Amino acid sequence: MLGACTPGPTCHSVSLEGSGLKRVHVQCPDTRSHMSMGELAGFEANEAADDGTRGRSAMSKAVSRIPSSTLTSLLPRALNPHVAVVDLVATHLAADADAAKPTVDLSRLLPYLGHDELTAVVLRAGHSHPLPTLRFLLSLPPPLLPSPSHLGLLAHSLASCSLFSHALDALSHLVRLHPGHDALPTLLLAFPTGPHASLTGLLVKVLLRHARLRDALRTALRAAAAGAPPDAAAFNALLAALSRAGRFDELWAARAAMSRAGVRPDARTFNILVAALCRAEDAERAQGFLDELEEQGFEPDVVTYNTLLAGYCRRGRLKDALHLFDVMPYRGVQPDLVSHTILMDGLCKAWRLADARRMFDRMVQSGLIPDAVAYSVLITGYCNEGRLREARSLLFEMVGSGLSSVGFTLRVVIDGHVKFGKLLTCLNMVAPLRKYGVVVPLESYSSLIGALCEDMRPNAARRLLQWMTEDGHSPSLHMYNMIVDCFCRCDSAKEALDVKVEMCSRDVKPNLHTYRTLITCFCRLGKSLEGQSVMMEMIESGLQPNESICAALVCGFCKEGNLNRAELMVKYFALDFQIRCNDSYSALMRTCCEARSTAESLALQDRMLELGFIPNSETCRSIISGLSRNLG
Repeated sequence: MLGACTPGPTCHSVSLEGSGLKRVHVQCPDTRSHMSMGELAGFEANEAADDGTRGRSAMSKAVSRIPSSTLTSLLPRALNPHVAVVDLVATHLAADADAAKPTVDLSRLLPYLGHDELTAVVLRAGHSHPLPTLRFLLSLPPPLLPSPSHLGLLAHSLASCSLFSHALDALSHLVRLHPGHDALPTLLLAFPTGPHASLTGLLVKVLLRHARLRDALRTALRAAAAGAPPDAAAFNALLAALSRAGRFDELWAARAAMSRAGVRPDARTFNILVAALCRAEDAERAQGFLDELEEQGFEPDVVTYNTLLAGYCRRGRLKDALHLFDVMPYRGVQPDLVSHTILMDGLCKAWRLADARRMFDRMVQSGLIPDAVAYSVLITGYCNEGRLREARSLLFEMVGSGLSSVGFTLRVVIDGHVKFGKLLTCLNMVAPLRKYGVVVPLESYSSLIGALCEDMRPNAARRLLQWMTEDGHSPSLHMYNMIVDCFCRCDSAKEALDVKVEMCSRDVKPNLHTYRTLITCFCRLGKSLEGQSVMMEMIESGLQPNESICAALVCGFCKEGNLNRAELMVKYFALDFQIRCNDSYSALMRTCCEARSTAESLALQDRMLELGFIPNSETCRSIISGLSRNLG
């Protein structure tokens, strides 16, 4: 707060306690000014109140309705706290120009800071110390916000000091804090001599970063028409964004504006335009455009030719692509690794693997070292045609060359073996690769485990789980369930139960599918008591059984001739879980009618009615059939 020091009879001191700022001594008009400015305003208000007691109460009421800012504006400049705050902040920013952030105690200044004061600060310190001023404005808490003109002026000053990244930051805050504001007029009209040459380009880049492509295009076109066009780098960013968005008409409109404004294109500009033509599937026009550029003195580089090659291959025009590839050396451009890879990909997709292999060998003979992409393209072609031996050979060559990023290629090879049912061959390939330190991708393990389970090879699938953990992967619940299900389909209930135990040891909680598969398997194999034990474990884990589990247990006990246990299961599910499974009820009645007397069957029927079961056509047929046998 503003406070008084211990001045003489004709002066007082203005200070900002806690801000680290020095006291400023100003001359006072009388001895009443041995107090702070706030106290001075209060003293004058008290004087007005005293005058009211002397017959001027109307004047007191009028003064009380005047805003405080108006009252302080009536003070002399040396005593105005708003002027003092501007002086203090500007002085501080000049002194701390090299500081990482302003150290002004904002809580002390906030009552005296408004739009006018911020404008004064920007005008005082923004030209000479733009970066500390920007940091000060951005540190202001709401509702105080720097206006578009504040940020625009600072962006101009920062750009003039070659602090372009900070100028970009200022414009980014302008767009973020004032999203509905049209920033271009602010930049164009704020300076009598015009904005810094880089500002319109920086604004276009900022709008693109904020995903405002339409506004970026409008800004570039209007700036070019106003005589302050963005630079080539900004136009390139805009052209690339329009090309990615498929807005080709607007792209060529921007290119025309760039030409009219006299912005000289560079190699990146032409590469973007050629790529746009190819994306629009107009490779023939792209070739004509390239010839036109060569006539104008522009020399296409290898990126330009690669873009054209990709366009031809995308449209299936391999003959034109191969011709362009052959003429590149005559035009002073040697094909690089990307050039060869593009053609190899096009040839593979056209089922011309022999030509693709010759292109690969030609690339190696020219001294180029294949990368992971080049290997992957050819290996994918081999896998698509089922030529897995060549794919494996090339994969081992790739690993032997020291390339580390082989995960994608290995996944392609594994998927190819799965597709053509060469599972054991795939396992024999993976084992030595792991010894070389190659980590099999998690997706490949999942695909291979699924294929092995479909091929009824649960032991091999379980072996892969161990390899997975050694490679640092964590088997998922789905993988475990596939293996449990496969063991159960192979009637290997004990091994399936072992897998379930392993799941729990790895903190993978079995779900209802896991338990249902195990219970059904035990009951099918005549081990219903073990199935019941599994069910009780499931219930203790918090899972609830369903009708399929009830049917498996009841049918299993009936098949084993244990009707008492089967009836207990039906009663248990009906009373404890309100599950009244008709399949279980029908199986129990059918078995009882076949194995016991009619009286026992009718008594069982009565007990079932008490549990809420309703006789159906199947149970009625079972009772009638039992009666017939007993009468016969």
